[in-house]
Amino acid sequence: MTRVVTRAGATTGRPTHCVVTGANTGIGLETARALARTYDVVTLACRDETRARAAMATIGADDLCDAELRFASLDLSSLASIEDFGRAMRAADEAIDAFVANAGVMALPTATRTRDGFETQVGVNHLGHYAAIGWVFPLIERAGRETGDARVVVVSSEAHRIASRGLRRDDLFGETRYGAWTQYGQSKLANVLFANELARRCEGRGVTVASLHPGAVDTELGRYLQPPDAEVKWWQKKLYNFIRKFLKTPEQGAATSVFLARDVERGVANGKYFSDCREKTPAKTCLDEDDALWLWNRSAELTGVAFDLERV
Repeated sequence: MTRVVTRAGATTGRPTHCVVTGANTGIGLETARALARTYDVVTLACRDETRARAAMATIGADDLCDAELRFASLDLSSLASIEDFGRAMRAADEAIDAFVANAGVMALPTATRTRDGFETQVGVNHLGHYAAIGWVFPLIERAGRETGDARVVVVSSEAHRIASRGLRRDDLFGETRYGAWTQYGQSKLANVLFANELARRCEGRGVTVASLHPGAVDTELGRYLQPPDAEVKWWQKKLYNFIRKFLKTPEQGAATSVFLARDVERGVANGKYFSDCREKTPAKTCLDEDDALWLWNRSAELTGVAFDLERV
């Protein structure tokens, strides 16, 4: 079945298409599941094909899902993989109505590098998504021209507030001094700065760009927050199980991503930050347009991916 009416009521004679990164587990899986009830085609862009196809089977078993589910190989820690993903999507030559930049890593206890030498948290959470969106942006922009209502949704976190002094231009990768949460905060600040800069450049192009905090969610993302099973003390296990009672479920954590990709009115979220499906004021560091411009240009240099978008 091809839906000829998009969320905002604009008509198009083609299937609507949504891409979700990291859709094989956690809030990514629940985001894809919910969007498969609205979009005709949902592409799960994941590193692990086996887990992605298991997720597709789970989504496909949902009686409310009648979308075509697709797998796209995407390893955000590898520019080569990102380029392969981008070229494959361009070759398919299908407009993308929504792109949800969901995948990420959090609080890695020791400094590690991506295949291209970037610190992993900034490399995956920001640079990987910057490059992936850059590669497929012509397809997103096409949807914007056709419907006036294409969307880019960037999953950030309230952890962006950890970067209280702003973007560390002189030490983006934490080479001077690595801190698990410091780098995570930098990567989440970068998410919001990128979303805001892209939003500025998309004014008048029919593309809405927004960022969000999903909440404290009980997912695999927190796997580095507790020591290996062999090292866990009895009281740590009790404490962790107690804390989990207050965490959101993955479905609850996906709600704001789904809201921005599907339910919010066209255009009103552009350049804004959300939590619990409501606009929220981010830290002042997110509003630094000089940092946003520097990060945009630096990201282009590091990844070799440049958007053909002038700043408005």
